Amino acid sequence: MAKKDTSLEAFLDDIHHMDCLEGMKQLPSDSMDLVITSPPYADMRAYEGGFEGFHPDNYVAWFLPYVAEISRILKPTGSFILNINDKSKDGFRHPFVFELIFAIHNVKEYCKMKKIKPLEMNNLRLFERLFWNKGKFLAQSNRFGDKVEYVFWFSKTKDRVFNIDLMRLEYDAKSIKRMQRPLKKRFRRELDDETTEYKLGGVGSWAPKPMGAVPGTLIEEGAMNHVKPIVENLPEGTVLRLERFDNGWYDIVQPEIGKKAHPSTEIRIGSESKKIADNHVAVYPERLVNYFIQGSTHEGHVVLDPFMGTGTTAVVANALGRRFIGFDTVEKYVKFARQRVKNGPYLEELKEKADADKNKDKWKDYSKEGE
Repeated sequence: MAKKDTSLEAFLDDIHHMDCLEGMKQLPSDSMDLVITSPPYADMRAYEGGFEGFHPDNYVAWFLPYVAEISRILKPTGSFILNINDKSKDGFRHPFVFELIFAIHNVKEYCKMKKIKPLEMNNLRLFERLFWNKGKFLAQSNRFGDKVEYVFWFSKTKDRVFNIDLMRLEYDAKSIKRMQRPLKKRFRRELDDETTEYKLGGVGSWAPKPMGAVPGTLIEEGAMNHVKPIVENLPEGTVLRLERFDNGWYDIVQPEIGKKAHPSTEIRIGSESKKIADNHVAVYPERLVNYFIQGSTHEGHVVLDPFMGTGTTAVVANALGRRFIGFDTVEKYVKFARQRVKNGPYLEELKEKADADKNKDKWKDYSKEGE
């Protein structure tokens, strides 16, 4: 019997019908440039096959082995980006999300305390915590409206890929006006391990950066300034269920007969700005994953989504010229995700570049050979 191929190449550019924990164990150490995912929520939604998540008290113990495996396969220059949300339980906000952060940073002590199998986090640490503004919430009479979810950015070293220019914001009018006023005196700002000195005409000068302002930790439409929307060519008749920014749903059929395909995202980033009807209970928007793939990887890098679902991460990674790997335990999601990737989309400029490279190789100039 032939030995199963467990090399990286055997997994690349496909979504695999298998449990991601077992799948990740077959991947080489230090091989992923980016792991980005939104795992099943704690005790909140019913998923295909009857999975309803775990009680918040048990969520960290369930999810921690997945994080440990992610830390092993992540490159020293790689990033792990986790979209997750907490929930209220018995009238109080449950702290399991904060427990997860603590457990990652203190895994040996946590495993001893919980009496679970020892795990290794390979120096994985929290680089940044961000907040995704979904723009809508379910109203409750005795709680604040919760419009945000957490996006945690982890890495193993400070050498992580961070394309900050691709994540910059457009300057607002007030900032531009402030920059037009000369600084009367020099001053210093110290933050973490960085010191910035503001002065006229030198490093730290009060002047706009060509590609915009430093991105904020609140992710919303303004943070998408440099993220190019992609158009997905779904099979004719596919129903897209779109969520309005101010709540409510409406369906469209893509593509309409005789018309070009619709852009695959809304102008604003609702929590499910594109939901493929009757296919998956929770699809995070392409524009959100697009933002982080561009911000934390380069072309040709490998992007993994352990909980791939209907393939959003793979579609975007492929469109941006990245390699991808995905896992999911639901066969119909895997089949649908593979079809989405096969149908596109592909950014035109990347397609032109790829075609040009192919033609360059095809029409290689052999005239100088033998000189």
